[in-house]
Amino acid sequence: MASGLIEAADAGRTVLVPNIEIANALFDAIERAHRDSGRDIWPTPRVRDFGTWLKELYVQRQFSDSASPRCLTDVEERELWRSVVLESESSRHFLEPSGAARAARRARRAMQEYGIPVSAVAAYGTEESLALLEWNARFEERCRVLDCISADRLPESLDRARTAAENAEPIAWIESPEWRPVARRWLQDHAGVPLQPPAAARPGAPRWLNAVSPAAELAAIAQWAQAHLQADAGFRAWVCVPDLGLCRAELIDAFDAELAPRRFSLEDTEEGAPYAVAGGTPLADYAPVRAALRLLSANSGAVPFEEFSALLRAPELQAAAAEASVAAKLDVALRTRAPSENELPEWFALAERIASESGIGPIGALRRLKSASGALGELRGHHPLSRWAALWISAFEAGPWNLRARWSSVEYQSAERFRELLGALAAADPLFGSHSRKAAEGILRRAARDTAFQIQTGIPPIWVSGQLMDPWLAYDGLWISGCNEERWPPPLDPIPLLPVRLQRQYGVIEAAVHSQLQFAEDLQRRWRLRASLCVFSCADAGDGRHAAPSPLLSAISADPAQSAPLPHLAGVPQPHWRAQWTSAPPLEQLTDEVAPAFGANERTRGVSTLRAQSRCAFRGFAETRLKTDTLERPVPGFNDRERGELLHDALQQIWSELKGSSGLAARAAEADALADLADASVRRAIARLCRRRDPGIRWREREQRRLRDLLCKWLLIEAQREPFAVERLEQDVEIARHAGLAFSVRIDRVDKLQDGSRVLIDYKSGLASADWRGERPDNPQLPIYALLQPQALVAVAYGRISAAGCDFVAESERKGIFGSGSRASQMEGMPSFADLIALWSRRIEKLAQEFADGRAAVDPTLHACRSCHLHGLCRVPSALDIAAVLGEGENGA
Repeated sequence: MASGLIEAADAGRTVLVPNIEIANALFDAIERAHRDSGRDIWPTPRVRDFGTWLKELYVQRQFSDSASPRCLTDVEERELWRSVVLESESSRHFLEPSGAARAARRARRAMQEYGIPVSAVAAYGTEESLALLEWNARFEERCRVLDCISADRLPESLDRARTAAENAEPIAWIESPEWRPVARRWLQDHAGVPLQPPAAARPGAPRWLNAVSPAAELAAIAQWAQAHLQADAGFRAWVCVPDLGLCRAELIDAFDAELAPRRFSLEDTEEGAPYAVAGGTPLADYAPVRAALRLLSANSGAVPFEEFSALLRAPELQAAAAEASVAAKLDVALRTRAPSENELPEWFALAERIASESGIGPIGALRRLKSASGALGELRGHHPLSRWAALWISAFEAGPWNLRARWSSVEYQSAERFRELLGALAAADPLFGSHSRKAAEGILRRAARDTAFQIQTGIPPIWVSGQLMDPWLAYDGLWISGCNEERWPPPLDPIPLLPVRLQRQYGVIEAAVHSQLQFAEDLQRRWRLRASLCVFSCADAGDGRHAAPSPLLSAISADPAQSAPLPHLAGVPQPHWRAQWTSAPPLEQLTDEVAPAFGANERTRGVSTLRAQSRCAFRGFAETRLKTDTLERPVPGFNDRERGELLHDALQQIWSELKGSSGLAARAAEADALADLADASVRRAIARLCRRRDPGIRWREREQRRLRDLLCKWLLIEAQREPFAVERLEQDVEIARHAGLAFSVRIDRVDKLQDGSRVLIDYKSGLASADWRGERPDNPQLPIYALLQPQALVAVAYGRISAAGCDFVAESERKGIFGSGSRASQMEGMPSFADLIALWSRRIEKLAQEFADGRAAVDPTLHACRSCHLHGLCRVPSALDIAAVLGEGENGA
């Protein structure tokens, strides 16, 4: 700690720094220094970043000069720039006007910070600079009309503001390369000699690391920090990750794995971590804010099921685990009966009706959602943001913020910051004017998305920054990542819209190669003085491209031996599952493939049980006995299962009336008779299904036309068969018994031919193939049906009825059964259909016996894993799945 900093703070001086990150670090360092010295009380240090200090001075000036214009807040300035750009003619030439507004705001701020006059920009006359000047003039005019001033204009009033406050507030400032020229010149003229940064006790030789991937580099940093913290509890380090904005989530995962592993446990813990990441994340990403914005979206038009489901199950709306469980049960029930989207009042009515019919009971989350929706009221038309904000807060208090007593510190802080943002919007009615509900909510969402929020946790031992800067304070260790030859010195990054030559003329560092080089060399020198342990790193791209360390690193130490690598840091990416997979130690294996025998009180799932057992014994056990069902997801229109139901229902009605091929021929002789029959049958089937789930009139009409045309096409296929009479339709449920177990089945149709032989048909509305063959058939459905109706059976077939094609996929004893072109099948080498049925009986009996005995081995057939949803449970995904995740081809699996 620099003694001059402590003395300035104790003397009541305001210490000015170039940015908020350094201000927070210096404030924490002063507090720790007082605490470590044994003091019980000390004056609160005044450490301010230059921009915040300017706003404070301006507010003080307004107390004595009420006529001075009001200073815009950040959100007001962003929205004002956006409207200025969108209203201009030149915005038509930009692909993203909102991005152009951000660029214009940055360019204007740079003009103020570097002292670039408007006349100098106008002299270049490029398309971009002329657009900037047009927008700047419009922005100035809007500010004048609104009697406002933007934050970047505050330095112009600095002398007058400073004169009013200099007697009451002496200032000091720190030496830093982060100062912009205008601010630096003023500080040199008015604040004297800057405070010099402290030097490390013993500046050490730099070290470097070349990681095999970016993930490995982050893991190595976390491993390095944890090792030093274990060796010395007082260890403090500053870590610079220039690409922090792109890898923030990966960095937090890697640091949590080493420094806060309890965050991966299932326990609800508020245990802090010994590190913090600077810069913050969008306020909209925090749970209370996300829930609040989701509530507003749900009250604006049609709400998709996914959005209503997320609201219903939102943790912010559950008072206890029991309430969350009840909400989850309602969600499951809704999935089979809900449309893909609905208005929110209709969602409430449907959810309450289904909850009552299912005996689920009262839903706390649903009650809070209704209260919040009611608080939003029926306010329509255009209103000032202050009125919308009052309405929003009432809704939040009734809904997602109703249980704030259970919030964590993070949730509380983010909600309070969001409330402050709402207050700032409400106070800016003169600027924003009146807006419709949709427009007002758009402003709020943009503000929440564009506002970065940093949790207030103090400065922990390990501080991660995304800025290439001098941290000013002395640390035990520094780590700077991303120092490869392409990224260090930093590549050029000139400010958009400003001529590059002009930027170089006025000293914008990012605009010139030589200034970037000088900047990098200066930072390297400063970094070495800040810590006794300084590490530089870079990482290979991970796709075979090797990253060489920057040549600048070789200039750090005159003795190459002193800048040796860090071979002891393995840099294994964590908690990434691939690293755990490849480096997992051998474990003792215990094979448990036999479940308890099937109980007397258990029930099978009909054919689906034996189908799953045949594909994989574990799948048969899990789906039937563990009830591992896949959650349905309401889709627009009718889903595949419902389309299959409609097909079966309509065909049952058609054949109940036609009775057979003679009735079909008679109807076919009448004009439009078959089409009328198909149309009426489809309408009745749709009406019956919609009593359970109605996707809406548009989808009913589309499905009615689609299925009617498809059935007309199918009936023409049926008309080509040899004469038949429909003997049985899918009216009654039959019980098939195998290995002492009962399997409920429903046969679609049995036809009787003229010679007395019979044909068994099952309808398929999707793909169909001869999947009943082999010792472990992919689908033993037709063999099971055949065992129930074996008398005079000569063929079984799938009736494939789909837009891709209509035909029969059959196993038949003789040709011509399904038309003049149909042939007899191989029947798996059996001499007669009766012998084939006997073969099927042995297979089905074996499958049923294995299921009854509890055989549950993970033993899938060749393609079974492709249609299985149990990989997370069986934990033995197919080799193809593993290869796909690992990025390998099928040949490498």
